[in-house]
Amino acid sequence: MDVYRISKCAYINDLSGTGARLYGGRWNSPGHAIVYTAGSRALSALEVLVHIPLKNIVQDFCIATIHIPDDITIKAMAKQDLPSGWQSLAPDPELQCIGDEWIETSKYAVLRIPSVVIPEEFNYLINPLHPEAERITITNMQPFLFDQRLSKK
Repeated sequence: MDVYRISKCAYINDLSGTGARLYGGRWNSPGHAIVYTAGSRALSALEVLVHIPLKNIVQDFCIATIHIPDDITIKAMAKQDLPSGWQSLAPDPELQCIGDEWIETSKYAVLRIPSVVIPEEFNYLINPLHPEAERITITNMQPFLFDQRLSKK
């Protein structure tokens, strides 16, 4: 299965989860490394856009296609598995606990979770410290240009 990640080009080859480890995110508290990816290119773009004001979009992004081998077991969570309020704008400590526990137990290299942006689509979190994570590889990387019409008022 292929998943996608858009980031600044300087960090596109980094699958260590360092940014998430340093700053935390919706599914992890600081100190826990996670690589956030999306199930499609379009969802990956939307996930970036909800974090960056349109006026601040610069054309210094790249997109990576990341291959997860089919024999890597993925833990899947559905909307009904999540606490109420999981779609709130601010990261919910309860969601961070779910992600932190998933990382700490290290039973699965990948966690599939519904996207807050489009709950019927999925993001895929990668635990870079899981032994199977070394088999997850970037198969393609290229510049990604956000359409300039997105930055118009």
